[in-house]
Amino acid sequence: MIKLNGMFIILNLVVSMFAVSFLMGMVIGQDTEIVTAPDPEPEDTNVPPGRDEVSPDPSNKIPSTGIGGGTGGDPTKHDPNVHVDTDPGGTNTIFHGIGIQAVIQKGTIGAGIFGTIGALAGGDDGAQWGALAGGVGGAVAGLLEGAIGQGPAIVVGFGVATAIFLLTYFKKTEEVVEFICLPWQAPIGGGDCQVCNEFEHCSEYMCKSLGQACEIINPGTEDQKCVWVNPNDVNSPIIKMVEVNEDHSFIPDTSIRPPATGVKIKPDSRECVKAFFPLEFTFVTRDSASGVGEPSQCKIGYNLTRGFEEMEFFVAGDNLFKYNHTEKLSLPGPAHLNAVNPELKNDGDYTLFIRCQDANGNFNQDAYSVSFCVEKGPDTTPPLIVDTNVPSGNPVKFNQTSFDLEVYVNEPSECKWSREDREYEDMEHEMECASDLFEMNNQQVYPCETTLTGLEDRKENKYYFKCKDQPWAQPGDRNVNKQSYLYTVIGTQPLNIVDIGPKEDIFGATDTIPVFLEVTTDNGHDNGEALCYYYHDEDNNEPSGEEDYLLFLDTKSNVHSQRQDLVEGDYKYFIKCVDLGGNAAYDSVEFKVETDREAPLIVRVYRESELKIITNENAECGYSNSDCNFEVETGIEMDTLDFQIHTTEWILNRNYYVRCKDKHNNQPNPNTCSIIVRPSLNTEAVEEVSGFGFSF
Repeated sequence: MIKLNGMFIILNLVVSMFAVSFLMGMVIGQDTEIVTAPDPEPEDTNVPPGRDEVSPDPSNKIPSTGIGGGTGGDPTKHDPNVHVDTDPGGTNTIFHGIGIQAVIQKGTIGAGIFGTIGALAGGDDGAQWGALAGGVGGAVAGLLEGAIGQGPAIVVGFGVATAIFLLTYFKKTEEVVEFICLPWQAPIGGGDCQVCNEFEHCSEYMCKSLGQACEIINPGTEDQKCVWVNPNDVNSPIIKMVEVNEDHSFIPDTSIRPPATGVKIKPDSRECVKAFFPLEFTFVTRDSASGVGEPSQCKIGYNLTRGFEEMEFFVAGDNLFKYNHTEKLSLPGPAHLNAVNPELKNDGDYTLFIRCQDANGNFNQDAYSVSFCVEKGPDTTPPLIVDTNVPSGNPVKFNQTSFDLEVYVNEPSECKWSREDREYEDMEHEMECASDLFEMNNQQVYPCETTLTGLEDRKENKYYFKCKDQPWAQPGDRNVNKQSYLYTVIGTQPLNIVDIGPKEDIFGATDTIPVFLEVTTDNGHDNGEALCYYYHDEDNNEPSGEEDYLLFLDTKSNVHSQRQDLVEGDYKYFIKCVDLGGNAAYDSVEFKVETDREAPLIVRVYRESELKIITNENAECGYSNSDCNFEVETGIEMDTLDFQIHTTEWILNRNYYVRCKDKHNNQPNPNTCSIIVRPSLNTEAVEEVSGFGFSF
């Protein structure tokens, strides 16, 4: 885009220069001096015989110009005292002084000068654009030379060339910027610990955020304080190697003084580790005075530096203060490095330097060294596929036909895949792989990206991977997998929500009532095993996006439950369930929550061979023949039918002190009855009193 804009500006400049030149030519033409003949001699009246009388030009026009009137006079004759401009103000004036040779000469010189400047300045196609700018500027100078002179023309041409060069010059640079995101760490030391004590409450979190050496003393008491623990500590941590890979060992490095500050690592069966072997070692940090473990922050690097901060990398890629530290490496052999970068001249011997600092900033001045070598011989080991970003056997959602995958190889390679187990050369699909030695990721492996296609639902889809190492080597020097890496993808079916609740209104005896959302899923992947989510707002609106859903507390199976404590009202909950393959099912459930805080009411009492009591809701009733001061459970239980009709024997002149409670345990206050009934023989009197044939 910059170059296109530059070309447009160049064309405008060239056209503008021609226009300026043309206008200047018109001005020059208009300034041309016109000289007329002197006044004529007195007219000779004696005309020779045989000659016609010639009349003077009454308009005093210039002969033979054709300007201002007739043609007058003999066009072949011209008065030597008269200067005639045959093209005043015309286009011929500007081109009168133009020499094609001057244009070509100055254009060539300009192209050479500015082309050289562009080449020396660098940039994208600097020489070509510089030559173009100089050529145009030189041509402009050649065009103007005849009109304004050589010196001014060169100045104008140089200005045009410079403007074009500056407008078209473009230099692109590339820099690699590495971003590392690490946890925030409190400052080293504890100089600000006492600041926490100025607050009304100094928590452990507040205290430790002020410094690595800040700690709470007397916790939970009135004398709880944040203090700098051991401010006089000047002892640096000591490093002790404790573990390396299986079939490998470490010994003190006697070439280091003192020997305790370094080790050598080697395989048990040979001198050097294999190229791209995932070497792993673990060391601990201890206080140098007491020998007790001390949390420390450790760094590692290939170069020996003077201090801790100058070191290149954090051990294991994190900046935490820990007791145990583990570093993983995967290094190429000398043959690989020398083939890619011959100037490195790597011999396969490596030494890593480690420093650790404690909470007070004390670090080991003598860096701890870890030495080992990588086999120098030619690489004869095929590449190893060590992992994938999505595990084999993972399901995908129903109707998905392709699947993006990253494959991780232990060394730079070219990889392919096929739906059948074939030789590498016969596999149809190529992966896009990191093929440079320095393109490993933070897991010390080389990624290959691909898209698996042809997925089928409701079955296991098999894919076969193979790789060939050393992309830079000759075909005969490369190693290829003989055995395929088998990778499977499970095609699934739709996920279904087959049951959802609650199915009825919810009643309770308190202001806030527990309600259980219950969902059952089936099909999909693994017989409906899924994660379920819910959404609800006070207006019962649908969620605006997937992120609005909340995860069930009891889920990750095919039966899901979530308790909600709700007040009285109408509710609608939206449910979403998703299985491991990404299949999603949606549903909703509506219910009402009602609060019942009233004891059951007795709406009818009568005799039908026995005493019958009817309540306005499902209830449990009991009675006493003495008073109302009893619990329903401890009273004489009444028989019930559908929990609303309650019966007991009819005994004349006996008092029935009846108490009833509902399923929410709502019942009359203590020493209070739901009803008191007393059967009587005085039927008429009873009917007058109650209308039921008994008194109460």
